[in-house]
Amino acid sequence: MTELKLSNLETIILRTFHETYSNLGFPPPENIAVRRRENTGAGRYVDLASADTLTIEDGYLDLAGRYIRMSGVPNGLMAVVAIQHGKLDQLEIATYGDVSWDGEERTWAII
Repeated sequence: MTELKLSNLETIILRTFHETYSNLGFPPPENIAVRRRENTGAGRYVDLASADTLTIEDGYLDLAGRYIRMSGVPNGLMAVVAIQHGKLDQLEIATYGDVSWDGEERTWAII
């Protein structure tokens, strides 16, 4: 079985979360593993695993007002991370509006 690794986009998104929420214990991407990945047509679900525990109630963290601008995705993408039992559970990347995304990581920037 092939080990799944974070993509370049996922790594930079999770690094942004780490820089934004390190005070809550959000781990750096190097401490995060991928359990599963699914492209949905309107986004991507990435199931995560990390031994690090966050000091926040279960729920979602977002990019704190930023979004992902990507070539071919006119309205950009958002990203949230689900926290369950103090642990990272899932990264969700999704388009804004009724726009599809095939999961290809074209030229992008977090702004």
